[in-house]
Formats: sequence, structure tokens, C-alpha cells
Amino acid sequence: MRRLFIIGLLFGQLFSQSLIQKLAAPVFYELGLEPNFQSNPLNLSDSEILKASQDSDYLNGIEYSSSNVISFSGELSYAPRLFAGRKSSFNLSLDHHYYHDIPERSYQSYSLSLKQSLGKYRYLDLGYWILPEYYLRNYRLQDTHTLITRREVCNFGTDRLWLGFEHRLTRKNSIEYRLALRNELYQAPFSHYDLRMLEGDLKLNLGQFDYFSLYTELQYGVAENDNNYDDKDRSYTYLNIRPTLIVKLPGKHRIRLATRYEQRAYGSEQYDDLLHAGRYQDEVRIDLTLLPHVDGPFAIEPYLGYRERRVDSSDPAVRELKSFQRYWFGIRFGFDSVIDMYF
Repeated sequence: MRRLFIIGLLFGQLFSQSLIQKLAAPVFYELGLEPNFQSNPLNLSDSEILKASQDSDYLNGIEYSSSNVISFSGELSYAPRLFAGRKSSFNLSLDHHYYHDIPERSYQSYSLSLKQSLGKYRYLDLGYWILPEYYLRNYRLQDTHTLITRREVCNFGTDRLWLGFEHRLTRKNSIEYRLALRNELYQAPFSHYDLRMLEGDLKLNLGQFDYFSLYTELQYGVAENDNNYDDKDRSYTYLNIRPTLIVKLPGKHRIRLATRYEQRAYGSEQYDDLLHAGRYQDEVRIDLTLLPHVDGPFAIEPYLGYRERRVDSSDPAVRELKSFQRYWFGIRFGFDSVIDMYF
């Protein structure tokens, strides 16, 4: 009996040592601070910007159509070897954006992901991202019984769950296939706008060349109604193309040019729903970031960007109301380090 106890104790120690060895991995962390300026963060059309400047009640007392912003970010990365000696890369991140001149627009987002190595340059990618609450603006709402019109605050939350598989095509090229589920849930009294989405992604790493690197993402999705409040069809299909080019400069400096082209086509054919029936829109976004080489754990990254949405609709008022332009610029200060934690 005593021998069995000793043997069991030895096996327990061996198992514990093996588990400790698997969990022994450094924890990397990165902190970021971004003072920036954003024009038109509420995505107002030209006529809305003019109306808001003349009528303070239009945006529920919001006085500015632009804002100074302070953004904070934090990220933790931990990659133990849990399965067959292969890395299990865990990543936790959070972002907070504070709009000084439009505090209602301030928001936070969080994400947690796992990238599991399967060997031979193959990876399984699983993740979850959530934005709990996001202020759009005050929208006009009409009571169906009294027909009284008033403006109400419109907030919504969104989350995204994805599963992907990545593998190498050639020595410098790789591809990832990703399937994602997404929800958009609006707070009352706008819950009739709730949507659920199914989307597929194709991400291509087109190689590390002598003077540049090129990446691109193709995304196609379907958004369906997720409510029982009315019979209006707010569903749409969307196609997004997001190429990114990183150019290498002398002195190990780089420039990143990230672009987006996004299309959305609504499926409604209801003649009494002018907001959605026959509506089609596309967006162009350009982000330019300077990535100077800085010795040590610090990063300094100036950036600027531009976004424009163009809407086509059978109703000219909808075309004007939902089209907008905006730009932004700022600088990101980053710090990254590592905690050598061994259990």
C-alpha cells in the first residue's frame, strides 16, 4: 500500500512538472495612447451638419460636428505549448475611445482570440469581439398610435464570433478562410432594427518582397432581420475588399497604406419603406500611417485617414441623408514589453 502511494505521488509530480513546463511562456503586453482629431464622427450628411448648427435640439444638445479624441489600447499575448509541443497563442485586447467634444460617442471594445498551431504552417483561429454600446445619434421616432413624432437616443451593441483556418500557399504566401457570426442589437425603442449576420472571409498574404508587403481581405456577408416588431425588410448583402500595402523605406522605416471598398445592397421591395427599398451604397476608406523605426520598446506612428459613403436610392432625400464624408488625423504612442512569468 505504501509503495502504491509512493508511485502515485511520483506520477503526480511528473504530471505536474509536465503541465508546468507546458504553461511556462512569457507574457507580452503592449500599451497605446492616441491623441487624434475626427471630423464628423457622427457620420452626418452635409444638410444635417448645417441643420445641427442651426437647431441644437436636432442632436439632443450636441454642439459640435467634430471632436478631439483620446484613445487608449492594451493588449496581452501569451503562447504556451499545450498540444503536441505546438504553440497556443492567446490574445486579449481592449480599446477605449473618449470623444472630448461629443462624450456621447465614447465607447469601448474588447476581443479574445486563440490561434492554435496545427503544424506545417497550418493554424486554427478562433475569436470573439464585442462592442457593448455605441451611440449613433438621436433619430426621429413616430408613435404608431398617436402619430406623435419625437427624437430618441439610438444606441446599439454588436459582437462577432469567428472560426478560421490558415495555411501556407508558397514560401511567402498564405491564405486564411474564416466564417463569422455577428449580431447588431439596438436598444429600445429601436429594437426593430436588430440584425444577425453570417459572413465569410478570405485573407491573403501575398508575400514579403524586397521593398514592400501586400495583404488583402475579401469578405461577403448576409444580414437578416432579427425582430418580430414589424414586417419591414431591413436585410442586405455586403461585399468588402480591404487591401493593405506596406512600403519599406531607408533606415528600416515603413509606410502603411490600408484601403477599403465596401458595397451594400438592401433587399427590400416595399414601396412604403423609402429608407431601405431599392437602396444601394458603397464606401471608400483610406488610412495612411508612417511607421518610423525607433530603437527600444517605444513606437511613434503618425496617421491620417479619409472615409466617404455614397448612397443610391429611388428617393433623392435618402441619397442625400445617408451620404457623408469625414477625415481624421493623429499620432499613436506605443510601448511594448514582456513579463517572463514561469509557473
